[in-house]
Amino acid sequence: MDNQKNTDKLTTNTQPVDQPVTQPHRRGRAVAVPVLHKVDKNGTPLQEEIKLTEASSSETKKNDKQRWNRKWLLLIIPALLVLLLLIGYITFVFVPIPIVRAWRNIYIETAMTTGDHQWLATSFIPQYIIDDVMNIKHQPPDMIGGITTEPIDTENETSDPLGTNESVSSDTGETQDPPVDPIEQDILGLADLQVGDKDYAGNTVIVADKEEGLFISEISEKGVLGYTYKGLVMLIDDPSRVFVGTTPEKENRGYRIGEMMDYYGDVIAGVNASGFSDPNEEGRGCDIIGYCMSEGEAWGSYIYGYTSIVLTNDNKLGVGYIGQWEQKGVRDGMQFYPTLIVNSEIMVEGSAGYGLHPRTAVGQREDGVIIMLVIDGRDPLHSVGCTVGDMALIMEKYGAVNAGCCDGGSSCVLAYEGNVLNKNSSLNPTYGRRIPNAFLVRSKKQAADNSGVTSEP
Repeated sequence: MDNQKNTDKLTTNTQPVDQPVTQPHRRGRAVAVPVLHKVDKNGTPLQEEIKLTEASSSETKKNDKQRWNRKWLLLIIPALLVLLLLIGYITFVFVPIPIVRAWRNIYIETAMTTGDHQWLATSFIPQYIIDDVMNIKHQPPDMIGGITTEPIDTENETSDPLGTNESVSSDTGETQDPPVDPIEQDILGLADLQVGDKDYAGNTVIVADKEEGLFISEISEKGVLGYTYKGLVMLIDDPSRVFVGTTPEKENRGYRIGEMMDYYGDVIAGVNASGFSDPNEEGRGCDIIGYCMSEGEAWGSYIYGYTSIVLTNDNKLGVGYIGQWEQKGVRDGMQFYPTLIVNSEIMVEGSAGYGLHPRTAVGQREDGVIIMLVIDGRDPLHSVGCTVGDMALIMEKYGAVNAGCCDGGSSCVLAYEGNVLNKNSSLNPTYGRRIPNAFLVRSKKQAADNSGVTSEP
């Protein structure tokens, strides 16, 4: 009996099991170690202990599999990314799919027509492709619109010393009626134009200044490739009030447009004009590029290959490759590129080698009305910019017979009553960049004072 009791006690105690059980090692390797199991009266391991051992082994296998999966992912994901980038690069740069090629060309043109960011193209696109894209820039060398190509003969001009405001025909000697004042005939239809109305081109009017003979409308369009651009267009009824103003500190710094308007006094509006070099990115804005004339005073050096926008003594706007300004009766003007419209013919199409940028342009209708257009850019949430072809189409919509581009990029600015109205891409959009000069619009009072005529209230 005592032997039976001792046997019972022995079977209920925990006994060592000769078969080792695999368990996970703390460093992640599976090792075999002896495990003590509880057994029943017959010496059979308890079921719950067997289940625990099997679960531990299954978990170890699962962890091993997960580790291998992670290792493969770490290898596969970067390889896939590299492959996708390689496919994208080959497609973007080399594959002649029309829509892809169009965007590639605009990208190259946009980068290569900046002052400091050409590396965005040259760093990964072969030079021969860049050259092929940029070589499409071309305009006829004899392109001139709006003014005569012959020097003006000032010796035979008939003056009006008596101030009768009548003109005399040099052919017949007969007295002719004076030209109709565009202000008197409300050439812009300002009497019926209100803020919020649509102008004759279908854009919303934001300024309708009857006293100053101008209106400003918002531009919001989509380009042919789906990009969005916005800006402002301003129409001025009297071209004699438009002139080129310059910074008075030509050796030191340019003026912001509001500062330039204050300097000249009673100026109501304006847009930027010439480009300037800024090699050290100091933003001085006074190292003018090209030739400029401000009320007969010359500044800068004439650049062959640059086109011109000029205003003559008879208030005609001329564009194109214009030389010998003084002999052609030019009173105000500047040089830049490209020319948009010559004698009602559009001279550019699409990007034309100039990319997608903020832009400024000046044009004239057949009746003398001056058109100033500024498109914002470099802001995907507002306006990415536009092509020169887009600018030409807008100018055509407003009836321009001659038009050309001024400096673009972050210099693009339109101001009215001393305030910058467009959302320019300069570092100081409230005031705009320092610029060497601008197309400015005199108020009617100042224009009347300069002409010696008493203005009507």
